[in-house]
Parts: sequence; C-alpha cells; structure tokens
Amino acid sequence: MHLQLRRKAEMSEKSEAHLLDDFGGLIKLYSDGSVVRGDESSLFSLLTEPNNYNHVEYKDVVLDEEVGLWVRLYLPPETTSKALVVMYYHGGGFILFSPATPFIHHKCQMWAATLGVLIASVNYRMAPEHRLPCAYDDSIKALHWLQLQALAAEGAEPWLHSHADFSRVFIAGESAGGNIAHHVGVWARKAKAEMEIKGLILLYPFFGCEERTASEKENSPEFSLEMSDTMWRLALPVGSNRDHPFSNLLIEGAAASALALPAILFVIAGHDILRDQQLRYCGLLEKCGKQIRVHVCEEEEHGFLLVKMEEPSSVEALRVISDFIK
Repeated sequence: MHLQLRRKAEMSEKSEAHLLDDFGGLIKLYSDGSVVRGDESSLFSLLTEPNNYNHVEYKDVVLDEEVGLWVRLYLPPETTSKALVVMYYHGGGFILFSPATPFIHHKCQMWAATLGVLIASVNYRMAPEHRLPCAYDDSIKALHWLQLQALAAEGAEPWLHSHADFSRVFIAGESAGGNIAHHVGVWARKAKAEMEIKGLILLYPFFGCEERTASEKENSPEFSLEMSDTMWRLALPVGSNRDHPFSNLLIEGAAASALALPAILFVIAGHDILRDQQLRYCGLLEKCGKQIRVHVCEEEEHGFLLVKMEEPSSVEALRVISDFIK
C-alpha cells in the first residue's frame, strides 16, 4: 500500500513539472531537471555535402567510456611524411551535435584532404545535462590524452604513432568549439603542458556578454539572438548570466591570460550577431600587445564554414587557415 502511494506521488510530481526552456523543440528542459531531446536530423537539410572527400580514412577512439568522451581521427590521404595535428572542437552552442554529425564529419574529411593535416575531432559532454565546465573538462582531458600519445614510446594509438608530427599541434574550434579552444589553450599554458601548442584557430567563437551589442540588435534568421540566449541559459552554470568568465572574455584578467597564448587566428563572419563581441576581444588583445590575425568574411553568416563548405568565402578562409599553420 505504501509503495503504491509513493509511486502515485512520484507520478504526480513528474506530471507537475513545467517547461523551463525550449530550443526549437530539439531540447526541452523541465523544472524537475529532466531533458527531452528531439531529432537533430531536421537541421541536416542545411548541409551541402562537399565532393570527393569520402576517401579520407577515419576511426573513433574511446578515451573515457563512462562519460562518453571519444575522438574521431582523420588521416590525410596519401601521407608520405608525418602530418601536422589539429585538435578540433565542434560547435553547437554546447548543447548540440557531435563529431559524427554529418556536416561536422564532412568538414573534417575536407580539412584532412585539403590541408593535409591529421585531425582529432573531440566528442565532449552536452549541456544542459552536463553544464559548463563539463565541456571544458572533457576537452582538456582529450588534449592531455594527445600529449600522452606524443610522449609514449610504446603503446600509442597506431595512427598517431605512425602519422602525427607532435611538434606541430594546433587547437581549432568553431562557434562553441572556438570558445572551448580558447579556454583549452589558456589551460595548456597555465598548466605548462609538455606538448607545445603552435596556435589557435578560432572560427567565429561563441562569446557573449549581458550588454547588447549593435550586431546582436541586427539579429539574423540563420543564428538569432533568441537562439544565442537560449544556448547560454542551457549551458552556463545554474544562476549565471552571460557575464560569466566562460562567456565574457572582456572581463578583467581575461586578456592577460590570453597574452601567454600562442599565435591566434580569428575567422569572423560579417553578418554574425556575435561579430561585435568577437571584434571587441580582438581589439583588447591587440591593445595589450598581442599579435593576432583576423580574417573577416564580410557577407557571411555564423556557421558558414559548415553549410557552405565549397563556396568562395569558405575556400578563401581555408586558404587563410592553410597559410596560418605553415
């Protein structure tokens, strides 16, 4: 009898849970902490699959099965010498996608073939089930794993042992992944990681603040202010706002941390609502004496490198990235 009453109470409590946040039906967060995820494939219609890159070999390597941390490795085709390594963090506002998402997977194939680099694409935990700093913790753990591979005389992952040039390692990330790449780069310098990071490639990184910028007020159907705000609400620690150090890099001390970073390339989309915050951060770094490279694609929207992989602006951005890593 008591068990039956307790079950009824639990069912009643669950039925009273109300919707707190809804990201386009793809992610629904309820007041009892439960999360219901929809089908991400509805977004894949945006994809224009690049041609002639399916021959690029790839495989998945599990780093921590318990938390779901793994990397997808991509080999550059016809490699005759050891290749530069790019550790890549995907975008999705900390709440969506994985290395297996079609447009992310195809982009890494394209980069491996076009740039001739070995890519390690990281699967990190998603918010709101796992809010920040979980994505940072997983991403740092993946970089630490790569460092152990570089130091291992025996037992290293075979592809890395045979094909990776660990003297040339870059960290790259797109949108939320660009945010992650920045924070991982700062950690690597503070922790004095034994493996030298040659540079950061930050593709329209997902930065934010409470103050509304002019570019945010322009809004965009491709990546709207409402989408950005919802992503931050779902990703940041409970009770935080967009002036948290995870999102707002203009706070006191952030630029000082970045001064110790290696070379940085920013790729910025001219019609991105995040443009002003990205450019503000670039300006702060330059004011503090940090030399950076900034490439602005004036006519493009946030995420263009994923959905317009072979358009002229993407080809030009890839040329800039190629020059940067040489």
